[in-house]
Amino acid sequence: MEENKIYLRELFAIVVQNLRKILLIALAFVGFAILYLVIASPIYESESLIRIKQPQGIATSLLEVVPGRSEGPTNQLMSTYAEILKSRSVIEPVIAATEEIESGKNVSYENYLKERVMTSPLKNTEIMKVTFYANTPEVAKKANELVIAGFLNRLNELSRTEQKMTKEFIADRLSEAQKDLSSAETALQEFKEKNKIIEPTESTKAIGARVAWIDQGIAENKVNLATAKARLAAINAQLDASGQGISDSSTIKLYNQKLAELEMTKASYMGKFTEKHPKVIEVNTEIQNTRNQLQAEINKVASLQAASDNAVQQNLIAGKFQSEAEIAVANAKANAISALENTNGKAIEAMPGVEQSYLRLARNANVAQEIYVMLAKRLEEAKVAEAMVSTEVQVVDNPTLPKEPVQPRKILTISLALLMGLILGSVYTVSSALLNRTIRTKEEVESFLGLPVLGTVPDALSLNKANADINNNPSILEKLRRVMEK
Repeated sequence: MEENKIYLRELFAIVVQNLRKILLIALAFVGFAILYLVIASPIYESESLIRIKQPQGIATSLLEVVPGRSEGPTNQLMSTYAEILKSRSVIEPVIAATEEIESGKNVSYENYLKERVMTSPLKNTEIMKVTFYANTPEVAKKANELVIAGFLNRLNELSRTEQKMTKEFIADRLSEAQKDLSSAETALQEFKEKNKIIEPTESTKAIGARVAWIDQGIAENKVNLATAKARLAAINAQLDASGQGISDSSTIKLYNQKLAELEMTKASYMGKFTEKHPKVIEVNTEIQNTRNQLQAEINKVASLQAASDNAVQQNLIAGKFQSEAEIAVANAKANAISALENTNGKAIEAMPGVEQSYLRLARNANVAQEIYVMLAKRLEEAKVAEAMVSTEVQVVDNPTLPKEPVQPRKILTISLALLMGLILGSVYTVSSALLNRTIRTKEEVESFLGLPVLGTVPDALSLNKANADINNNPSILEKLRRVMEK
């Protein structure tokens, strides 16, 4: 223990003896820190807060009642949206709008993302903080605003792709339907003029009225089938191979089968009962209830079979199931209507040739008109659906305009430089002293050689210095001795 105390005292003595050198080293570090602060560009920080709402599906509501449920789905959703926010489609337009082009080359996306953008979820909340760094306050705020706007637009694009493709398909079909309607009406008018038909006969009117219901059902079913196929194609184009290969459950198949049977029953009532007939009202009620049950089952299966809790992906898979169900129902309904159409076809064949031709042309014109009207209605609905698509993201706090730079921190930088200078200076002087193996005292000679010291030769410089100090500052005894000698 005594040796340790002496050793620590020696270290302290070394530090005290070399205090000037240590301070010089510390001042050198401070000087380099000040030089860095002068050269370094200031960095400003702009912050914004966005809320990412957790989708409230069936699976989510079940999880919420389980005590101690994991925060995994929320964290995964946060990570998904954070990656979308930092994607090239969002960041690259911001780079083009805020960064200057140097040496003919654009700023690297990877470096820009690493140095400028940071996302961090706030614990136990649905809030995510978006932080943006820039060399000026204005650029920091502007870039943050552009990132948030681009992020929201990108989410809207992802959500609206299905509605957009469906709308474009309906618009194309509407154009074709308009041409078909014009052609059918022209053919009917030419036939009437050629055969000098002003009004059809009573028998032709009766049969025409009977088949009008079927014609309307045929037109509606064609539109439903084409729309469902277009929507399914749009969804499959967005889903990956695993998403496209997801099969519906046995419960969904049962609901599809039941719904198809009800649609076939309703189709058999065409031409017999009006929409206010009790049987028609009853079958319509059963169809609506079955559709509601089918939709609930689709949402449940979609939330379980989706690869993640991303609301966009769940909606795509639910839309896939729904489109497949609509296609199955439309095909079944087409078979039922086909049987009724064959029955009416026999009645038409029993009519005179001119009346047969007139009735067929009139039916073509009626079906073309029904299809055109329905497509025009569906197009307006698709436009409204596309415009009303909402995302699960809300801006809580808009990007801030920073007042002071966050980097470099002057006081902290200088303090750390001074501290490091003192520490490294002390380590350097102590290490130099400990590594110096020069023997300086008689005690060290006795310790290393194990021999007694018989005498010492004083250092001439030290002796002269000591004599000079005595001559310049003599003690009282020395003064008395000099007086006596005189």
